[in-house]
Amino acid sequence: MKRAMKFTQLLFCCFLLTLPISVRAESGNGVNASDSVKAFVQRFYDWYVPKALNSRSESAWSTAVKTKGRCFSPELRRKLRDDSEVQAKVEGEIVGLDFDPFLNSQDPGGRYSVGKVVLKGENYFVDVHRVIAGKPEAKLTATAEVTGKNGQWYFLNFIYPGGHNLLGVLKALKDDRDKPVQ
Repeated sequence: MKRAMKFTQLLFCCFLLTLPISVRAESGNGVNASDSVKAFVQRFYDWYVPKALNSRSESAWSTAVKTKGRCFSPELRRKLRDDSEVQAKVEGEIVGLDFDPFLNSQDPGGRYSVGKVVLKGENYFVDVHRVIAGKPEAKLTATAEVTGKNGQWYFLNFIYPGGHNLLGVLKALKDDRDKPVQ
Protein backbone atom coordinates (compact mmCIF):
# COMPACT_ATOMS: atom_id res chain seq x y z
CA MET A 1 0.00 0.00 0.00
CA LYS A 2 2.85 2.40 0.85
CA ARG A 3 4.50 1.69 -2.49
CA ALA A 4 1.29 2.47 -4.37
CA MET A 5 0.93 5.72 -2.40
CA LYS A 6 4.54 6.74 -3.15
CA PHE A 7 4.09 5.87 -6.82
CA THR A 8 0.93 8.02 -6.97
CA GLN A 9 2.75 10.90 -5.28
CA LEU A 10 5.64 10.56 -7.72
CA LEU A 11 3.26 10.65 -10.68
CA PHE A 12 1.53 13.71 -9.25
CA CYS A 13 4.88 15.50 -8.79
CA CYS A 14 5.85 14.66 -12.38
CA PHE A 15 2.54 16.10 -13.54
CA LEU A 16 3.15 19.31 -11.58
CA LEU A 17 6.62 19.67 -13.10
CA THR A 18 5.17 19.59 -16.62
CA LEU A 19 2.41 22.07 -15.82
CA PRO A 20 4.42 25.32 -16.36
CA ILE A 21 5.59 24.07 -19.76
CA SER A 22 2.01 23.37 -20.84
CA VAL A 23 0.78 26.74 -19.59
CA ARG A 24 3.65 28.52 -21.41
CA ALA A 25 2.67 26.91 -24.69
CA GLU A 26 -0.90 28.17 -24.46
CA SER A 27 -2.18 31.69 -24.87
CA GLY A 28 -4.72 33.13 -22.46
CA ASN A 29 -7.74 31.61 -24.19
CA GLY A 30 -6.36 28.09 -24.50
CA VAL A 31 -5.24 28.49 -28.13
CA ASN A 32 -1.78 27.16 -28.93
CA ALA A 33 0.63 30.13 -28.79
CA SER A 34 2.23 29.42 -32.17
CA ASP A 35 -1.23 29.35 -33.78
CA SER A 36 -2.11 32.58 -32.00
CA VAL A 37 1.05 34.39 -33.12
CA LYS A 38 0.58 33.07 -36.67
CA ALA A 39 -2.98 34.46 -36.69
CA PHE A 40 -1.71 37.83 -35.35
CA VAL A 41 0.84 38.14 -38.16
CA GLN A 42 -1.66 37.06 -40.84
CA ARG A 43 -4.28 39.57 -39.58
CA PHE A 44 -1.68 42.33 -39.71
CA TYR A 45 -0.70 41.50 -43.29
CA ASP A 46 -4.35 41.16 -44.36
CA TRP A 47 -4.96 44.65 -42.99
CA TYR A 48 -1.68 46.14 -44.19
CA VAL A 49 -1.32 44.97 -47.81
CA PRO A 50 -4.36 46.91 -49.14
CA LYS A 51 -2.92 50.03 -47.46
CA ALA A 52 0.44 49.42 -49.15
CA LEU A 53 -1.21 48.96 -52.54
CA ASN A 54 -3.30 52.14 -52.21
CA SER A 55 -0.81 54.42 -50.45
CA ARG A 56 -0.67 57.84 -52.08
CA SER A 57 1.00 60.56 -50.03
CA GLU A 58 2.26 58.95 -46.84
CA SER A 59 4.02 55.60 -46.82
CA ALA A 60 1.83 52.70 -45.75
CA TRP A 61 4.35 51.61 -43.15
CA SER A 62 4.28 55.06 -41.55
CA THR A 63 0.48 54.91 -41.46
CA ALA A 64 0.67 51.44 -39.89
CA VAL A 65 2.95 52.72 -37.12
CA LYS A 66 0.54 55.58 -36.41
CA THR A 67 -2.69 53.57 -36.49
CA LYS A 68 -1.48 50.16 -35.29
CA GLY A 69 1.31 51.32 -32.99
CA ARG A 70 0.51 48.65 -30.41
CA CYS A 71 1.51 46.03 -32.97
CA PHE A 72 5.15 47.12 -32.65
CA SER A 73 7.60 47.03 -29.77
CA PRO A 74 8.35 50.47 -28.29
CA GLU A 75 11.87 50.36 -29.79
CA LEU A 76 10.74 49.43 -33.30
CA ARG A 77 7.86 51.93 -33.19
CA ARG A 78 10.21 54.75 -32.08
CA LYS A 79 12.84 53.99 -34.71
CA LEU A 80 10.26 53.79 -37.49
CA ARG A 81 8.69 57.09 -36.37
CA ASP A 82 12.11 58.75 -36.22
CA ASP A 83 12.90 57.58 -39.76
CA SER A 84 9.54 58.82 -41.04
CA GLU A 85 9.94 62.23 -39.35
CA VAL A 86 13.45 62.73 -40.75
CA GLN A 87 12.29 61.79 -44.25
CA ALA A 88 9.32 64.20 -44.02
CA LYS A 89 11.73 67.10 -43.39
CA VAL A 90 13.75 66.49 -46.55
CA GLU A 91 12.31 67.13 -50.00
CA GLY A 92 13.69 65.65 -53.20
CA GLU A 93 16.10 63.24 -51.51
CA ILE A 94 15.63 59.90 -49.80
CA VAL A 95 17.30 59.89 -46.39
CA GLY A 96 15.24 57.11 -44.83
CA LEU A 97 13.73 53.80 -45.80
CA ASP A 98 13.36 53.47 -49.57
CA PHE A 99 11.38 50.23 -49.47
CA ASP A 100 8.42 48.82 -47.62
CA PRO A 101 9.94 47.30 -44.48
CA PHE A 102 7.10 44.85 -43.83
CA LEU A 103 6.89 43.59 -47.41
CA ASN A 104 10.63 43.91 -48.16
CA SER A 105 9.75 45.41 -51.49
CA GLN A 106 9.24 48.58 -53.52
CA ASP A 107 6.61 46.77 -55.55
CA PRO A 108 4.26 44.90 -53.19
CA GLY A 109 2.22 41.89 -54.18
CA GLY A 110 -1.52 41.65 -53.73
CA ARG A 111 -1.45 39.11 -50.92
CA TYR A 112 0.94 37.66 -48.37
CA SER A 113 0.71 34.46 -46.37
CA VAL A 114 2.39 33.37 -43.17
CA GLY A 115 4.21 30.07 -43.10
CA LYS A 116 6.46 28.36 -40.63
CA VAL A 117 6.50 29.55 -37.00
CA VAL A 118 9.57 28.83 -34.85
CA LEU A 119 9.94 29.57 -31.13
CA LYS A 120 13.45 30.64 -30.06
CA GLY A 121 13.67 31.61 -26.42
CA GLU A 122 10.79 34.00 -25.73
CA ASN A 123 10.34 35.10 -29.35
CA TYR A 124 8.53 33.64 -32.34
CA PHE A 125 9.90 33.85 -35.86
CA VAL A 126 7.14 33.79 -38.46
CA ASP A 127 7.94 33.34 -42.15
CA VAL A 128 6.02 35.57 -44.57
CA HIS A 129 5.65 34.75 -48.27
CA ARG A 130 4.20 36.66 -51.19
CA VAL A 131 1.25 34.84 -52.77
CA ILE A 132 1.36 34.47 -56.55
CA ALA A 133 -1.48 32.78 -58.48
CA GLY A 134 -3.03 31.64 -55.21
CA LYS A 135 0.10 29.93 -53.89
CA PRO A 136 2.78 31.20 -51.49
CA GLU A 137 6.11 31.73 -53.24
CA ALA A 138 8.91 29.47 -52.08
CA LYS A 139 11.08 32.57 -51.80
CA LEU A 140 10.81 34.15 -48.38
CA THR A 141 9.67 37.79 -48.19
CA ALA A 142 10.65 38.34 -44.56
CA THR A 143 10.58 36.70 -41.18
CA ALA A 144 8.65 38.62 -38.55
CA GLU A 145 10.12 38.41 -35.06
CA VAL A 146 7.22 38.53 -32.60
CA THR A 147 6.84 38.39 -28.84
CA GLY A 148 3.95 38.85 -26.47
CA LYS A 149 3.11 40.39 -23.16
CA ASN A 150 -0.17 40.28 -21.24
CA GLY A 151 -1.92 38.47 -24.09
CA GLN A 152 -0.83 41.07 -26.69
CA TRP A 153 1.49 40.11 -29.55
CA TYR A 154 3.80 42.67 -31.13
CA PHE A 155 6.56 42.84 -33.72
CA LEU A 156 10.15 43.18 -32.52
CA ASN A 157 11.87 43.14 -35.90
CA PHE A 158 11.64 41.97 -39.51
CA ILE A 159 14.47 39.81 -40.82
CA TYR A 160 15.16 39.71 -44.55
CA PRO A 161 16.73 37.00 -46.71
CA GLY A 162 20.45 37.58 -46.88
CA GLY A 163 20.82 38.40 -43.20
CA HIS A 164 19.67 42.03 -43.05
CA ASN A 165 16.97 43.12 -40.62
CA LEU A 166 14.81 46.20 -40.17
CA LEU A 167 16.40 47.41 -36.92
CA GLY A 168 19.84 47.04 -38.49
CA VAL A 169 18.77 48.97 -41.61
CA LEU A 170 17.25 51.76 -39.50
CA LYS A 171 20.44 51.99 -37.41
CA ALA A 172 22.63 52.14 -40.54
CA LEU A 173 20.45 54.90 -42.03
CA LYS A 174 20.59 56.92 -38.80
CA ASP A 175 24.36 56.44 -38.51
CA ASP A 176 24.76 57.61 -42.10
CA ARG A 177 22.61 60.71 -41.47
CA ASP A 178 24.55 61.48 -38.29
CA LYS A 179 27.95 61.43 -40.03
CA PRO A 180 29.53 64.87 -40.29
CA VAL A 181 29.35 66.35 -43.78
CA GLN A 182 32.80 66.57 -45.33
